[in-house]
Amino acid sequence: MSNTAIQQPGVSQQFQNVSAALRELGITTRQLLVALISAPMQRISTRPAISARREADKLRAYADTLSGADPRFAQDLYAAATRHEMSAGAQ
Repeated sequence: MSNTAIQQPGVSQQFQNVSAALRELGITTRQLLVALISAPMQRISTRPAISARREADKLRAYADTLSGADPRFAQDLYAAATRHEMSAGAQ
């Protein structure tokens, strides 16, 4: 008994078309995943700067209350607030 494969015309072209479509689907899926992963990262990167600015402002307000009693310590607090704000990327 022997098996014979019958080649239909255009079948190999259909396989090539499917292969090309799957390749494009893979590329598009990868691009979608990159976009989905990077979008939340961009939002997260702005949040610490906002909270760092708020924290620095609170520390400066506290330093304002101490500036009359201990100006050197208040200056240290102002400097610390600025360093904290700069380290988080806030300006």
